[in-house]
Amino acid sequence: MDVFSAMENRRSARAYLDKPVSRADVEDILHHAAMAPSAINLQPWEYVIVYGKEKDRLVRRLQKAHAERKISCGPGTAIPLPETFKNRSRRASKAMQPGVAELGLEFNQFVEQGSCSFYGAPIAIIVTLDRLFPKIRYLDVGLGVAYLLLAAQAKGLATCPIGLITAYAEEIADVLAISENKEIILGVALGYADPQSPINQFKTERENLDAIRVWYE
Repeated sequence: MDVFSAMENRRSARAYLDKPVSRADVEDILHHAAMAPSAINLQPWEYVIVYGKEKDRLVRRLQKAHAERKISCGPGTAIPLPETFKNRSRRASKAMQPGVAELGLEFNQFVEQGSCSFYGAPIAIIVTLDRLFPKIRYLDVGLGVAYLLLAAQAKGLATCPIGLITAYAEEIADVLAISENKEIILGVALGYADPQSPINQFKTERENLDAIRVWYE
């Protein structure tokens, strides 16, 4: 699969088959994720791979934390979003709604509980960054994750990057014995998408180029 096809066809999967992913495939995906550029070649990312009984244990802890604290999914901004961004979010939610309704769930309930269970994917990847780095190094981690998502797509695997789990970083660090020197940046669900699930039948739209670029000539 060429890189343009991977970009065009990748979508976030929110339902997965009960089918294991080989360790060799995961290692190959991470090998290619490590090809991402980073400032002065720092390669500051670190990936914690969780599967099997350990993933089940992590999911139980996250679900318990969510039931107690009920942190909702949102943009995380200090001030209200401008209408431009609100409209993009609304359109994405509208596209997802039919699939969620077919599953008999409330939209927010599905997103929040699904995030904490990694949507049933067989593998959860926790992305961390050493706390000694400034926040600008989030850019390097983002580049690495982008490579990871495309590498998975090229191998016929599905992913879903999950930011909500960072609200439960203390619980994740406790379950997985992640050092306090590491900041938990993101979670990624990884597995084989369930092609029959209604929640996997949509793809969010992207803005016209006129809305996102400016030319200077």
